[in-house]
This record gives sequence, structure tokens and C-alpha cells, in this order.
Amino acid sequence: MVNISVRLFYTIQMKFISTFCVLVFIHTISIAQDIHLTQYYTSNLSLNPAYTGNFDGDLKVVANSRSQWSQISPSMKTNMISVEKKFLKRPDEFGLGLILINDQVSSYFLHTNKIYISGSYQKNYKGHLLRFGVQSGIVMRNINTNDQTFPSQWDYQLGAYDPTANSNEGSVKNSWNYINVNAGVGWAHLFGKVKLSAGYALFNATRPTEGYGNANKSIPFRHVFNANAVYYLSTKMTVTPHLFYMNSASATDFMLGVNANRKLTENLGILFGAGYRGSTTNSDAAIGVLGFTYNRIAFGLSGDFNVSSLSKDARNKTAWEISISYTTPSRASNKLTIPCDRY
Repeated sequence: MVNISVRLFYTIQMKFISTFCVLVFIHTISIAQDIHLTQYYTSNLSLNPAYTGNFDGDLKVVANSRSQWSQISPSMKTNMISVEKKFLKRPDEFGLGLILINDQVSSYFLHTNKIYISGSYQKNYKGHLLRFGVQSGIVMRNINTNDQTFPSQWDYQLGAYDPTANSNEGSVKNSWNYINVNAGVGWAHLFGKVKLSAGYALFNATRPTEGYGNANKSIPFRHVFNANAVYYLSTKMTVTPHLFYMNSASATDFMLGVNANRKLTENLGILFGAGYRGSTTNSDAAIGVLGFTYNRIAFGLSGDFNVSSLSKDARNKTAWEISISYTTPSRASNKLTIPCDRY
């Protein structure tokens, strides 16, 4: 009986250690790598503040939803919705936007909410479109330790956990709020039938602090670079290779991919693409994308299929992502606007 209790205690203790390590890992990722999307190009405001209002139309509403590793119940989920408005003042352009972000790591009771307001300015200089943007808002994060188990709740006499026992974690700070500022720049130019675009964004520009208990530390800068080339093969077909790179402290994340857009009718178009995500030290996922446009509504579905060699537990895990947007038509023609592909 003693051996069984000791073995049971050892098993539960190892489960606690592994759970704690995963929690620390997720916390580290949440600070260093932050929220990311596979269809990052559909969400201007989460990609780069300078892209606020960077679309063909007057008003744009976008919703993104990502469910990661659904094989683990409950899965990690990210949801966001954004609204952008373009203001034309020839030859320049202004953009204003609002984005709401909710991120849940429910398995470890870690929740994040963000509310940002973005503004941008575009200058046309000899056919080169230069964009500048700034974004500011509030970040609210919390973790619920009441539903977690800790070694101090182990009852040696019963040989089991007692959820009513004191976890001795009462001094841990479970929630924190702070103001954050992000900024970015962008560039685009049309070379014949090819439109080249690139942008750089700096997130956490004010280095706010966050952390559990008294272990507060400044959030590192997050650097985001993206680029793409839109090849206009015909009036009905475009091919867009794209690149995304993100770095924060020692964490890196990059994605390579190519999307193809085909216009089937005057109102209907389809999109299909493939990509790869990884870091400087590890492969992460192979990516597939499908989508369609109908009038000014766009829908996208993507799947990340994990190919990581980091852990056997990570293999074959998937992440599914949906994007949907609606763009109102432009009420004023703008001869300086470079046509952009919509998803």
C-alpha cells in the first residue's frame, strides 16, 4: 500500500512538473512571440499599424479566429475583430482603425484581451507609396490559479490530492493591465505587372512590465517584417509569394508561402495557397490555404499541420484558422491607389 502511494505521488508529481513546465513555456511564448496568425495578411491592424486603411475601398471589417492544437481539450484559441476606415485627401491618404483581440490558453487558465486604436498616413512619392502608422491601447491579462493543483495540496495520509487544501499561491498576482504602444512603416511600388510591398513594425515600443507575483519584467521589443510580390498574370489571375518574420528576445518565427487568386466570374473568385512556418532552430508546420471572394465578401480557411521534431507530443497536431471580411466600395476614385488583392 505504501509503495502504491509513493508511486502514485511520484506520478502526480511528475504530471505537476510537466504541467508547470508547459505553463512556463506558454508564458514565455506569450511574452516573447505573442499572438500570431497564419493568415496574417488578412488582418492589417495586428500585422502593422502602418497598414491601417491599406485596402481598396472605404470601410473594412475583418474577423479572424484561430484554434490551435484542438487535439488538446480545450484548445488554445485566438479571436479578433477589426474595423478600418480610409480617408482620402489627394494625393495623400489617412487611415483609422480599431481592433479587439482575445486569446485563451484555457488548459492553463491564461487569458489575454487587447483593445487597440490605430492611425496611419500614406504619402505618394513619385509612385512609391510610403506609409507610417502608430497604435496604442490597453492589454488585460489574467491567470486563474484556483483551478490548478500544486504539491502543497497533496495529502500524504490519503495518498491523493485535496483540492480544498491551501495551495500557498495566494500571494501570486493573477491579473495585470497596462498601456502598450506599437508603430510601423510600409512601402509599395508597382513595377510593370508586379507590385512589391514590404513593411516593418515595432511592437511593445514602451516596454511595459508584466509577470506573475513579484517577478515583473519588461516585455521585450517584438520586431515584425513582412514582404510580398503580387504578380498580375492576367486580369483574372494573380500569384502572391509572401514572407513573414517575427523576432522577440531569443524567440523567432518566420513563414514562407505563396497564394494564387483566380477570378471565376465577375462576382466570384477563389484562392488557394501553401506555406511553411518555422524558426531559426526548429521546423514547425506545413500550411494549406483555401478561400473565396463573393462580391466584396472574402472568406479564408487555413490549416497548420505540425512537422516539428522538437517533441513527439507535438507531431501531427494541427491549428485551424478562419478569416472573413467585408469591404465597402470606394465612394471616390483614387488614381494613385495601387490595386491590391483581396482574400
